[in-house]
Amino acid sequence: MSTTTEQRKRVDTSFMYAVHAAFERDLRRIGTHAAAGTDVAKVRAGWDRFKTYLHIHHTAEDTHLWPVLRGKLVGRPGDLGILEQMEIEHTGLTALLDAADTEVIARGATGRLAPRIEALAANLTTHCRHEEELALPLVEELLSTEEWNAFGNEQRRQVGFKGAGTFFPWLLDGADEEMRARVLGVVPPPVRLLYRAVWKPRYMRGPRLEG
Repeated sequence: MSTTTEQRKRVDTSFMYAVHAAFERDLRRIGTHAAAGTDVAKVRAGWDRFKTYLHIHHTAEDTHLWPVLRGKLVGRPGDLGILEQMEIEHTGLTALLDAADTEVIARGATGRLAPRIEALAANLTTHCRHEEELALPLVEELLSTEEWNAFGNEQRRQVGFKGAGTFFPWLLDGADEEMRARVLGVVPPPVRLLYRAVWKPRYMRGPRLEG
């Protein structure tokens, strides 16, 4: 068995797919509630949570994922172009995020926000598909478990243990049983217990955008 095959089996990218799905879900809900004129405070709270987790995820990619992968792609200009594409798409998403953020801060949940959310959602969905179809195969081919875990650990560091009580139920809000099982299957048993017994019930009782 080759080293590449062994690495592909060891690296589990379930969290990447789950995070992407959560981002797309949030933008669908925010757009729907903004267009309907839902309570401004609830839309702002949902937006702030989405914005925070997107920033954490993209920052960790820029500091702990793409640089490591780039170092393994010397002599592979086509694949290096994929990483350049990821960086360009991040820059474009930041501009769209800032435009929507300005609208949220200035006016809250109004019909004027919905088109900005739609533009952000369309571009984010495209970016997520590009990552999944183009970049993740490179991750699975070339990164070791330790390198992949370092990327995940950086996100966990930024979220913090206290923040995990919101992050996990947010991540799995609306996820199907298969995705929930995949994600919970790669976390320590105490995290699974806390999620089921404490974090999820508390999250479901709190203010959240549904849809």
